Amino acid sequence: MKEILNQLYEIEQKSIKNEITLFDRNLKRLFHEIEEQGFFIKNPIGEKFSELRTDIDATLMKDLGPKSKITKVLKPIIYKKEGTEVIIIQRGVAIVE
Repeated sequence: MKEILNQLYEIEQKSIKNEITLFDRNLKRLFHEIEEQGFFIKNPIGEKFSELRTDIDATLMKDLGPKSKITKVLKPIIYKKEGTEVIIIQRGVAIVE
């Protein structure tokens, strides 16, 4: 399931980048169905980054500072809700500047 979610994320990002809106409705329906099964995908782009974050594997493009933020997400964070708990299925992979 993790690989399917990663592929859907990539398709969504490519359609956004290329301004292709033809698949918006289909992608929203797929993401809705996935959420119904307890999976959640998070794109942390633009969020602040610190060494304390455990949900991201980051490549630092410059020294880490108070203004460091996630500038590119190669793989999203994937969560799964099991009962009342939410667990990380996949840590995100990102570039930080």
